[in-house]
Amino acid sequence: MRTSKSLRPFAPLRVTKLALLLVGCASAAPHQQTAPLKEPEIHISQLSDVSDVARHITGGISVQYRVEVANLANQPITIKRIDLVSLGPGAYTLRPTSYPLNAALKPGEETAFQFWAPAVIDDPTILGANGPVTLRLTVQYDTPYGGTQSIVVQQVHALPGAN
Repeated sequence: MRTSKSLRPFAPLRVTKLALLLVGCASAAPHQQTAPLKEPEIHISQLSDVSDVARHITGGISVQYRVEVANLANQPITIKRIDLVSLGPGAYTLRPTSYPLNAALKPGEETAFQFWAPAVIDDPTILGANGPVTLRLTVQYDTPYGGTQSIVVQQVHALPGAN
């Protein structure tokens, strides 16, 4: 009994050179650029200090920060949010704090944000509330290729003569 070619379950495929050429050209089509942009340069500093008479207290305090962001990419970015939290032991504890933003930065442009955050002095150190604190700063921003973030871990402390 003979079966027709159309009924054969695994008939060998005949591939021509033209078909291979077309498949090769289709797979070599240019893709949209999705290369990561150069991350912004980010720096945080503490602007406020605790007065001499209250340096060794415990309890809540307010701390003022300045976050500087420089767009080093050749594309615009839009800063959407800044998250801040202290890491490990330090002069005070800063619980997770978030600041929504919508600040556009052109290529090469810099800007600075100032804000206050509530902190707690649990156990005063020898240096008091003006001693060093390690902060993790997460800056979330939009690019032409989608949203991304940069994370910076930096130690801050009250500057002499601040406030």
